Amino acid sequence: MVTGRVVAHGAILKPVAEIAVYGRSNARARVQAVIDSGFTGHMTLPINAIRALNLTLVAEEEMTMANGETVVFEAYSALADWHGQLRPVRVHCAEADPLIGMEMLRDHDLQVRVVPDGPVSIDPLAQRGTRAHSG
Repeated sequence: MVTGRVVAHGAILKPVAEIAVYGRSNARARVQAVIDSGFTGHMTLPINAIRALNLTLVAEEEMTMANGETVVFEAYSALADWHGQLRPVRVHCAEADPLIGMEMLRDHDLQVRVVPDGPVSIDPLAQRGTRAHSG
């Protein structure tokens, strides 16, 4: 299970989880990343973290922002410690808080108690079993 806490920035609440990210030459960083359901990729990191991890540039990709604007982001290859196993991830360079996106959360159960310092947990669906949802 990946865990975290809801962090309060004034009236704004952000679910945050800490994960370890690995680059080349045994470079490693523990990252506090905001969970962002509006971001479709794996994760983002600022350029200083990407350089410190010595990540390999693999592509430039167009992404559509929430306001409809299309922006080109550099994408890098990394490994993330995800539930105790190293998982290949694509890291997009963005000068903002690091993000964990929906591709990282695919096939997982995300639970967030949306209050200051509330718990955040991310569990693989196989661990909890799939649940029937009614609408």
